[in-house]
Amino acid sequence: MSQNWMRHFELQILSENGQGISLSDLKVTFNIEWTDTRWPRVGLVKIYNLSKDTASRILGTEFAKIKIIAGYDGLAPEYAAADVGVVRNISEEDVGHVAGTNYGEIFSGDIRFTVTGRDNPTDTYVLIQAIDGHQAFLYASMITTLSAGYTVADVHAAVLDSCKPFGITQGITGEFPPTVFPRGRSFYHSTRDVMDNVAAQCGASWQFVSGQLNMIPTNKYIHEAIELNSRTGLIGMPQQTMGAGVNVRCLINPNIRINGLIGINQASVYRASLSNDEVKSLPSRVSETDNNGNLTVNGTLQQPSSIATDGVYIVKSIDYTGDT
Repeated sequence: MSQNWMRHFELQILSENGQGISLSDLKVTFNIEWTDTRWPRVGLVKIYNLSKDTASRILGTEFAKIKIIAGYDGLAPEYAAADVGVVRNISEEDVGHVAGTNYGEIFSGDIRFTVTGRDNPTDTYVLIQAIDGHQAFLYASMITTLSAGYTVADVHAAVLDSCKPFGITQGITGEFPPTVFPRGRSFYHSTRDVMDNVAAQCGASWQFVSGQLNMIPTNKYIHEAIELNSRTGLIGMPQQTMGAGVNVRCLINPNIRINGLIGINQASVYRASLSNDEVKSLPSRVSETDNNGNLTVNGTLQQPSSIATDGVYIVKSIDYTGDT
């Protein structure tokens, strides 16, 4: 298990060809919003006390993208004297996830707006607002014809072809229905609108995430439950809401993804109460029932979100906040 010790942070400002600068050692604040919708992730980054030259480069057109890597370096493992200085090869996928480390990319996006500002007489900043996959979301168009006998999988493949000029590749993809369409079809649409139709036929949601097109069925999850408690980064108590699930606050964990699972102690959830007006209108005392593993309140207009009796929840929204 990784140890949430020694924060790890990297901020890369990149040009279209992937060349750029690293500003990881400066004071940076960031906020990233990620929800399970077609709409791209949004990142807001403030970089403090840059030199005039670096600030002008960021405010200009030299750079087009940003990338944020965050998490924890963990405690340094102990090695035998004979192993000191020995090179260990690890795969690209394992970077940030070995020897107690737990960090990874939490955002990459296209720079949409930059501006300078000042918090006080001595501290200046450059603010960057970026959106993940924004170029593809706005400008990818599908102009093609599929012959008779095409399937939904063929449409999805054509969608990917239309996204290639924007650097988008295939990501997590669910199963496609076996439907075969007897007539050919011509497409002259925005790619995002075609994907809305494809996802609807597959019972899934879709989104551009870190240069990939993900389409995840609504009844599936992309990773097993990651247990959250005081030892693994849980902060405070999970909060039950009125109809909007359970809010959980924890240390940044790049392994937790939208449509993945988390596990929390059901008894630790801070329960929401009914409003006074709701209580006044109740004809009698209300109770909770277990409905397929979910605790629900009976006989009320206001409906607190159900509580999972097994403590396992699917992630539908993530907000990252940080201050280095």
